[in-house]
Amino acid sequence: MKSPKVSVIVPVYNVSLYIEKCLDSLFNQTYNNLEIIIVDDCSTDDSAKKVKSLIKNKSNVKFYQNKTNSGLSYTRNFAFSKTSGEYISYIDSDDYVPNNYYEELVNKAIKENASVVICDINLVDTDKGTSRREYCGGNTNYEFVSKSLAASACNKLFERKNIENNKFSEGKINEDIAVVIPILVNSKKISYTDKTYYNYIQRNTSIQNSEFSQKRFDIFYAVKLTLERISNNKIFNKYKENLVFNQIILLLIYVIPKEKSILRRYKWLKKYHKLSKEYDILNNIFLKEFLNNQSKKNKYYYKLILFLNCSGFNFLCSLVMQFASIYSSTKKSVIKKDISLDDLIKCSLKQHALKNEKISISVVIPNYNYERFLYQRLYSVLSQTYKIKEIIILDDLSTDNSREKIDEILSVLQKYIKIKVVYNSVNSGSAFKQWEKGFDLASGDYVWIAEADDYCNSKLLSNLINPILNNDNIIISYANTAFINTQGNVIVKSIIPEIDIMKTGHWNSSYVNDGDSEYKNYSFLNCTIANVSSCIIKNENYKKEFQMSREYKQAGDWLFYVNIMQKGKIAYTNKVLNYYRVHGDNVSSTMKKEAHLKEINKIHSYYRKEYGLDSFQEKEIIKRYNFLKKVWKLDK
Repeated sequence: MKSPKVSVIVPVYNVSLYIEKCLDSLFNQTYNNLEIIIVDDCSTDDSAKKVKSLIKNKSNVKFYQNKTNSGLSYTRNFAFSKTSGEYISYIDSDDYVPNNYYEELVNKAIKENASVVICDINLVDTDKGTSRREYCGGNTNYEFVSKSLAASACNKLFERKNIENNKFSEGKINEDIAVVIPILVNSKKISYTDKTYYNYIQRNTSIQNSEFSQKRFDIFYAVKLTLERISNNKIFNKYKENLVFNQIILLLIYVIPKEKSILRRYKWLKKYHKLSKEYDILNNIFLKEFLNNQSKKNKYYYKLILFLNCSGFNFLCSLVMQFASIYSSTKKSVIKKDISLDDLIKCSLKQHALKNEKISISVVIPNYNYERFLYQRLYSVLSQTYKIKEIIILDDLSTDNSREKIDEILSVLQKYIKIKVVYNSVNSGSAFKQWEKGFDLASGDYVWIAEADDYCNSKLLSNLINPILNNDNIIISYANTAFINTQGNVIVKSIIPEIDIMKTGHWNSSYVNDGDSEYKNYSFLNCTIANVSSCIIKNENYKKEFQMSREYKQAGDWLFYVNIMQKGKIAYTNKVLNYYRVHGDNVSSTMKKEAHLKEINKIHSYYRKEYGLDSFQEKEIIKRYNFLKKVWKLDK
């Protein structure tokens, strides 16, 4: 049986620096029934010339040039008119895809008879590195719309008929929304694959990263058109609330404040106020959920600017945004920035000069696309006042430039410290597989899993080791943790309010406790160790524990800690010595709530069977479930 043809549409405009990588990724696909339709929209650089050179002797490529600059939507519509494939795919000409991209998407479409197939997106920033945005929802159309980067056409494979019935709006930006979302809403079958991904390049010159302009208000047109196209859906109001929040409310919260001029911002706020009147923004259910997940300061700020804009006090709203920007710029980061290789060498020399310790520690640094944090992470490790036995860096097939940076680090630092690097040839898909590999390679008495994007105080290890010197049966020693954002600013000063949900005061002072007692009184209810970077763990065989934890996507670390704390004692220091880096705007917004609650329930069933739960514990668990259902809006 012949494989179905896929038509790949590539609009081109002033991408001479990127087009070769884009096209190479298409020419090297393992799926061979592709036709590639390239349309140049009157580029003013040498993009067209480069394309012509690159497509020589490529029989499956068609190249066209617009007579006048007509915009992305026209170009996509024109390109579609030239396609003959059974499936349609869109690739932006500054992006690129892995070699298995179309093979995985088509196989999924055929196997599950899907009219749309979705994959993850890698956000590639040349300055900040790469971060994977994964889909972690269910299989309903609504979940795909609300959780799958729905507005993008580029991480999806469409049946041809979907595009025939949904044209892009010419002359507008945000053109994807009114095409892709109606397709997802009305599709009979949507599938997802985690076996490939789309590399989305983030450039400062792109529309989404450029300064605010009048064109940004095209989003209101896109939302209105989208709502018209899905108006007959039985859960229309839910789609509407979600769309208004993600496309309109977040424009006010995150995009307009980036305008540096108070007067220009005032102008945009007036325009926004006028256009947003038809939506009941302040009572949006997703806005309420968003606010519930914010810190007190952020919640007050967001509520204030929303109220001021909705009430028409736009100049005052602009002033508040200005003051917030000034306040944010004066906040001090807790991390050392602008670290160089010379800084790492100096720290290595100091580490090397420390005396060998009675209790040895292996440091395992798992990395996936955290190139931009590697120097900071290594600096915080090498700055420890406690002697480190070895450093093991594990890279899980990063798609950014992590490997090049790690190679550079290895070549320089191996002169001064014992350091080993292991590169995966296939992405493991599991943090616990990497943790297990780290334990297999480690030779120290204790293992410190120091995640590549986290940071710590130079006295972390010294404080974690202290209780072990007097208690040789300590299996885990961990420290209080603060949360930091990607810039290194503290957003949660201590983990204690987050873990002491029964208000016991247990974590207000340092302690050593029997592991079983820790479980029975505290850890049975929720995960009480903030993140793995905050602790050192005795180097023993945990293969069974790792295997069990791999069954969970969000709560596996909790199960791991509880299982191994049964083997000995647990020590805690109440000093904030570890900094857990949160990617996103708040701690809770990235949680996949429904799946998370199911995992918590499954873990409690395991605890009930393996370790037992008494009547007091069961009552606390019920209270916890009721609380989570309420704050996560899962009551229904």
